[in-house]
Amino acid sequence: MYLYVDSFLKYEKSVSSPLACAYCASFGLCVSLLATHFVYRYFAVCRANDLRHFDGWNLLKIYVIPASLATVWFWAYLFILTPSDVKNDFVRLGSLANSKMSFLFRKEIQSIYNEDIGKVGYIAFLYYYPDKSGNLVINWIDFVSCCIPCGVMQTCFMTMIVCGWKTYQKMRNLKQSMSKRTKDLNSQLFKALVLQTLVPMCTMFAPVGSLLILPMFSIGVPPIFANIPSFYACLYPALDATIAIFMIRDFRDTVLCRKRVHPSLISTSTASGKHVSSHISG
Repeated sequence: MYLYVDSFLKYEKSVSSPLACAYCASFGLCVSLLATHFVYRYFAVCRANDLRHFDGWNLLKIYVIPASLATVWFWAYLFILTPSDVKNDFVRLGSLANSKMSFLFRKEIQSIYNEDIGKVGYIAFLYYYPDKSGNLVINWIDFVSCCIPCGVMQTCFMTMIVCGWKTYQKMRNLKQSMSKRTKDLNSQLFKALVLQTLVPMCTMFAPVGSLLILPMFSIGVPPIFANIPSFYACLYPALDATIAIFMIRDFRDTVLCRKRVHPSLISTSTASGKHVSSHISG
């Protein structure tokens, strides 16, 4: 699996390869910030008294782990996945025993992207390859490198599931003591929470995980699917905000410019045959 930067910098390997690593690290930052969002929501609902630890500048504490993961991701990819002799040889016809595979790979890159992959800066996972004697060599360091994104995504997804489930349980346990309006609001928040969990699973975790794991089994990924993670990385932040806007009634009505009667304004029955409007505090 190869990833290269398509810009005027693509032939500057000292710049384009680190940019490709930074792109991957930014994805790690995005998914870890998503998990942080669920953690904060868990504290807000289940451990409200502990929110004081995040007051003011202390709020920056919640970004320490995402920033650290992104930094580790960047440096690991920069030292492990950047161009190497073995990976360059894999796309040069005749350098390895399996020249047919190398030729087909090089031809595919040339026909689809009109690029000579050997001339551009890139990062790549090469899980196994034949040596000059035809023996299969397993590239364990790239297998270990694959564990970094897969491990981060799995940890973030499990964090979202655990925090989301605990938040739901807390809201359900408090349901009896809530007013009708609060119950309705919590129901809307829970529906938004479910969608905000499913959407990144379908748009970020599954596509990237498939792109990393399928080559292990020599399963090719068509270009249109291989480039989907780039599209979803740009689309998801807008989707996340849209879910909150249209799943929570007050937000939705404001965006759609709908006028609603405040629940504290209630029309009562008549007194002496006349209709009287009265204000009752909610």
